[in-house]
Amino acid sequence: MDDEIEGLRAKRGEESVTFAQIADHLRDYLDRHHQDDETVQRVAAFLAAVEDVDHDHDADDRRGLG
Repeated sequence: MDDEIEGLRAKRGEESVTFAQIADHLRDYLDRHHQDDETVQRVAAFLAAVEDVDHDHDADDRRGLG
């Protein structure tokens, strides 16, 4: 799994997108993979909750909100 995340970072990491675009991609994914609804909903909730966490993830002790 981590290899796919790093692959995304390597391939598209310099692009700028809106959260609306991310939400659209999540919805498109769920249209094809209904069985993953609960997990995708949890990822969306996580992304919505990280607004006050520094995006320098290695420097922020709240990384993962845990």
